[in-house]
Amino acid sequence: MHEDYVVRVVVEGTQVLGYVASSTRLVERARRLHRTTPVATAALGRALTLVGILGLTMKENQRISLQIECQGPLEGILVQGNAKGEVRGYVSQPWVILPSKEQGKLNVEDAVGAGSKLLVVKDLGFGEPYMGSITMPRGGIAYDLAYYFASSEQLPSACSAGVYVGRRGRVLSAGGFIIHTPSGTPLDVIATLEENISRLGPVSHELFQGKTPEDIAAFIFSGLPYRIVGKDPLRYRCRCSRRRAKNVLLLLGEEERRELFETQGKAEVHCAFCNRTYLFSPEDFTQRKQ
Repeated sequence: MHEDYVVRVVVEGTQVLGYVASSTRLVERARRLHRTTPVATAALGRALTLVGILGLTMKENQRISLQIECQGPLEGILVQGNAKGEVRGYVSQPWVILPSKEQGKLNVEDAVGAGSKLLVVKDLGFGEPYMGSITMPRGGIAYDLAYYFASSEQLPSACSAGVYVGRRGRVLSAGGFIIHTPSGTPLDVIATLEENISRLGPVSHELFQGKTPEDIAAFIFSGLPYRIVGKDPLRYRCRCSRRRAKNVLLLLGEEERRELFETQGKAEVHCAFCNRTYLFSPEDFTQRKQ
């Protein structure tokens, strides 16, 4: 299994920017952490891949979140990424099972649901975060994100993400791309990109067949004066810790904590991103005062 990373691409003489990612390892790690069914794995994996790309467009100490309020049985998806290529996320209902579509394709669209709400939150590190939202026209996530870029940020884009899940549920390959074609991009450049993308197979299958993000970028930008300007790693990483979990309990206040310990004898903080549970006793807080 190859390492996960994103290649960054520019087209000379234009403002076109492209990002092509392989994300197999991190999506498989998410599957193992959350024990997701194949369709939940595919939905979460697509979102993780895309937020991983978007995170790399942020500056240090900034992060971006994609939150989906699903109309379908998954109920909700939350993923986060940052400038270090670190991603984490979860799906509210990881055990959803739906019949596959034609040729065994996982039915992510119905699992998420057309008409779902996609909220994009950019935490820039100062003041209130920037937030934008759309009603998702399809539910497949990548197309809906492209729709968000066009309608909310006036940034025409092509987005794709896919997860190839084996018969036993294991992630065999995952990846995706985002191509931004800002206003003023020459029409012949857009036409070339559209033609190349229309002939490209599903990204997850291209990666499964041994292609690299560089190979996929070469296909997408074929016929254009492009160059790769960067390569950034991706990985699944949760930032939770025992100290942060304890701080959550400290925010409850002493009276609420005392009531919790009296009724349950312990307190626990569960991290939805990595499924880790931190246990605390009353002594953990009395020792703090010494």
